Amino acid sequence: MKQLIMSHKWIVIILCILVGIYFLWPIITEGSPIMPDSSVLAADTTKGTTTEQQDNTPLSMNGDTVQREPQQEDGKDSIVYVTGAIQSPGLYKVASSSTIGDVIKGAGGALPYGDIESINLAETVTGGQHIHIKFNFHGNPESLLRNQKININTATVKELDSLPGIGPTMAKRIEEYRQSKGAFTSIEDIKHVKGIGDGLFKKIRDKITV
Repeated sequence: MKQLIMSHKWIVIILCILVGIYFLWPIITEGSPIMPDSSVLAADTTKGTTTEQQDNTPLSMNGDTVQREPQQEDGKDSIVYVTGAIQSPGLYKVASSSTIGDVIKGAGGALPYGDIESINLAETVTGGQHIHIKFNFHGNPESLLRNQKININTATVKELDSLPGIGPTMAKRIEEYRQSKGAFTSIEDIKHVKGIGDGLFKKIRDKITV
């Protein structure tokens, strides 16, 4: 019997070690933290991101996801009030990106005596804004108040005097010419008046009519 035990001594020792490990292993590993698999963490993180993205993705009526398009605010029109030395004062509906210069142009432009330099033409308009162009009177404003051309057949000496380059003396000559020669048949006929040549005619031709 003794010889049998000695011959199997190592087998008995190994079996005892295995039995000891089997019973002691839970005690040894009880306080050790179990590190999660990095691949599991990566999968969970990806899953969470995917879920979050899906929550923010709009759905169509049949449950399919649709591509979200960036929302753009439509440009709103503004109502502005234009008064003063302007061809057509009144209320105007303009784009919110319009400038005061755009509004004045749309209203027919300023009158010859409009003080454009007193306002900022590059300023962007706002809803309900009142744009007023001041009158800047220099000389005789009556003939050009509404940007009307002067009729050289009916204009008074005072009205003719307001033309560039036409002073009181030349205005009187024009009146005397009409009385002696009759009405002008064209604006070019005014050059028949003594003292009015091609140079002076170029200054006044866009401001006169018959």
